[in-house]
Amino acid sequence: MRVARTPHQQRQGIFPMPVTGQLISGDNMDYIERDLEICALRTALDECRGGAARIVVIEGAAGCGKSELIDSLTEWADEGDLVLRAFGSPTERDLPLGLMQQLTGDAPAGAVPEVSVAPDGEPQVSAMREFQAALEGLSATRPVVISVDDVHHADSASLRYLLHIVRHSRSTRMLLVLTMPLHQDTQDASFGTELLRSRNVRRIRLRRLTPEGCRRIAHSAPGPTPREAVSGELHAISGGNPLLLRALLEEHRSAPATADGFRPEQGGLFGQAVLTCLRHSGPRMLDVAAALAVLGDAYTPERAGALLGVPAFNVAQSVASLSASGILTGHRFPHPHTQTAVLDQVPAKVLADLHLRTAELLHVEGESAISVAGHLLDAARLGGSLTVFPGTVDVLREASEDLLTQRDLVRATQALELAHKLSSDEQQRVDIKTRLAAVTWRVNPGQAEKHLSAPLAVLRAGRLAAERLAPLAGLLTCQGRVAEAGEVMSRILRETVASSTGGRDRTGFETRPDETTDAPGARAAHSRAPGGGSLDQEAGSSTETSAAERYLRTVVLTDDTLAPVMRALRSLTYFGHPDRAAACCRELIAEAERQRAPAWQALFSSALAAVLLRLSDLSAAEDYARRALGCLPEQSSSAFVGSPAATLIRALTLMGDHAAAARQLHQPVADTLFKSTHGLSYLRARGQYLMATHQLHAALGDFLEAGRLAGSWGLDRPAVLPWRTDAADVLFRLGETQRARTLVEQQFADPDARRPWVRGISLRLRAMTSDPRQRLTLLNQSADELGRSGDRVELARTLAELSRALRAVSEPARADAVIRKAWNLARECGAEALCEEFSPELGPEDRMLQRGAPEEFCSDLDTKLSDSERRVATLAASGYTNREISLKLHITVSTVEQHLTRVYRKLNITRRQDLPVDLHLAVSTAEAV
Repeated sequence: MRVARTPHQQRQGIFPMPVTGQLISGDNMDYIERDLEICALRTALDECRGGAARIVVIEGAAGCGKSELIDSLTEWADEGDLVLRAFGSPTERDLPLGLMQQLTGDAPAGAVPEVSVAPDGEPQVSAMREFQAALEGLSATRPVVISVDDVHHADSASLRYLLHIVRHSRSTRMLLVLTMPLHQDTQDASFGTELLRSRNVRRIRLRRLTPEGCRRIAHSAPGPTPREAVSGELHAISGGNPLLLRALLEEHRSAPATADGFRPEQGGLFGQAVLTCLRHSGPRMLDVAAALAVLGDAYTPERAGALLGVPAFNVAQSVASLSASGILTGHRFPHPHTQTAVLDQVPAKVLADLHLRTAELLHVEGESAISVAGHLLDAARLGGSLTVFPGTVDVLREASEDLLTQRDLVRATQALELAHKLSSDEQQRVDIKTRLAAVTWRVNPGQAEKHLSAPLAVLRAGRLAAERLAPLAGLLTCQGRVAEAGEVMSRILRETVASSTGGRDRTGFETRPDETTDAPGARAAHSRAPGGGSLDQEAGSSTETSAAERYLRTVVLTDDTLAPVMRALRSLTYFGHPDRAAACCRELIAEAERQRAPAWQALFSSALAAVLLRLSDLSAAEDYARRALGCLPEQSSSAFVGSPAATLIRALTLMGDHAAAARQLHQPVADTLFKSTHGLSYLRARGQYLMATHQLHAALGDFLEAGRLAGSWGLDRPAVLPWRTDAADVLFRLGETQRARTLVEQQFADPDARRPWVRGISLRLRAMTSDPRQRLTLLNQSADELGRSGDRVELARTLAELSRALRAVSEPARADAVIRKAWNLARECGAEALCEEFSPELGPEDRMLQRGAPEEFCSDLDTKLSDSERRVATLAASGYTNREISLKLHITVSTVEQHLTRVYRKLNITRRQDLPVDLHLAVSTAEAV
């Protein structure tokens, strides 16, 4: 199976591939898997030499070696054989007797008469008889071998001459060998029929190579031997077509070795060989192959015919021809590289037009929206000029929803973006942009925020339809843009006389805006928003928080349920059970990961970080805040980044890592951060960092600005943002006691002051301006409230103040016990900043024991103290009196005293103040284990 061709063939452009530096060839690989075919052709030649007339038709697909096999006759011919050769060419199909003139040109001068046609273009019978007689005369003296390659390209007059030879050469020493493809007709349909009728015709069909044949050729080729895996891949790419295989081997021989496997070069020998096979397989084969690549599994002969404007029968015949050559398997390309080689030959605009017409065809035939949209997207990607057919935009929008159910966010977004581009209806474009904002929020919050700019512009121009207001308001609030959401809600309230905001939504949470004073639109919007939650005065009742938890346990996470999910989480976090909120957050993070929605993962990770911070698990809060930031695109321009960043800054500040907090604060933030609710959290976090680093005036400015923004948006809720006590704390340090007292009393006047967390913080700040005895009462109340809230960091702060108050009234023993408990709580939480603050107030023995190892002490306790003794000693070390211990453990005061006596003896101490500072931590660690 050699590739070298005659000069005539090269002139005709039959083999356009360069032959400089001969393509892979070798004596031991010329005829692999062609033994039977060669034997049949040699037998026919020998029988011709023996005096018999033989006719052989070599059939095969393009590239399978027909020309190589017929060329072998020239090599096999003896000096006594007369070989007449001709080659059919598409350029000579209309040249009368062009092929016969090639044959006569190889005959001895004067041995055969000139061939001719009548004025009507048909050859005369007498002329054909004369030519036949001349051939018989030649065959009387020596065998005559006539080879005609690609006879299907012969002109009709030459075919009539050849038919005459077929009919009348029965007893002459003449061998006629023709090559033709399997699925193409000649110009004269009777030619093929006559060949079928003749008993003297033998057919040799050349098939594609098997995988073993490909392997043998690959291993026989010069140069490095391909690995077994590569040999198999070469067969898969070539489909067993010898010409394609040789091109691949040539490219493989010269290609650099890579770990990614072999890939044909774009526009290289393989691509040229594919194009050659297409040209030799029939007319318009490149168009057919392109149509098949575009249609894919939607192919039918009728659809392809409609795209190409040809009958379905012709398409089916072309597909059969390409399948025979190995370029197709059925109607699909056997390997992506083969399809790529075909599409590389098709201009992008032609492909785009094919995709567009395929989309319209499939839409008319009722195919799925995803199938239709896929072709529209491909047409747009290729830069085609999209002509909108009826229903184009609707199909794209439907497809985007279907793609979302398949969790294909990228293509769903692309479908919506194309729908927006093609739509000319302003209200429809608003709908699409609003939906884009919701869908994009799954991946890129910054991009989602930008999508709402156009709907807002239409709103401000007064052209936004009433039915499109509510979705826009919900998404704006979802993004934390409550001021802009307030614009929309104010419009809704004006148009509906506030009737649409009353009652309960499907989550069962109150969404009443009736408590609003200065910003009704913003408050109403926020009450229905993710991240805003149900912030009315009844929120957080046991009924409401139970409803929130039930909702979170049963809801299916979608774009439509994202808002109520976040509202339910906030209800649990700030008004109910933060520990349960944490469990729900973890489940939602896992679900967002399953849905491949990284921004949702960031949203729920940020929510979990905030919950963990409220529960004083600083290390975990830091971890989840960083996870949230890591889920977002780099250099994100979203205001949402402010929320996890705020949690991270607060956690780092409490942990005493001021350098890391400062680095986070130096990260650029979105221009819109302080126009969103995320900016409120950020201002508070920055203020706490500034206060911790003694930049009190700057800290005060941030706390007051957070309060101003929250008030202007109708979101002034101490349960979420206790800016007044934050600012009061700074003012106390600055010596502005009266201003501080005013802010504290304002917070006490808020309904949220009934909640343990708010009340506990407020009581501590109120105690700072009270007389010593009343201060003790207020701080004890604060400790009880904060103990109920679960915020151990705030509890540690209150206990530290209580210790100072006890010391002020000359109760140093109790003061030591309480500050020890405060230090232990801070250490448990990882609040190193507080530990450092409290350390100077610890007694000398306690400061020495700070350097002890809790694990060693825990082991010592296990061997020395019973469970009952450990429980009593723990409470005593935490500052509880004997009576308080008896009430907590439901034992008598006498029993408490007995346990403590045994503890003192076992630990070799004489008083409760000597109980080690690590006792509480060690026991807690042991019990956890």
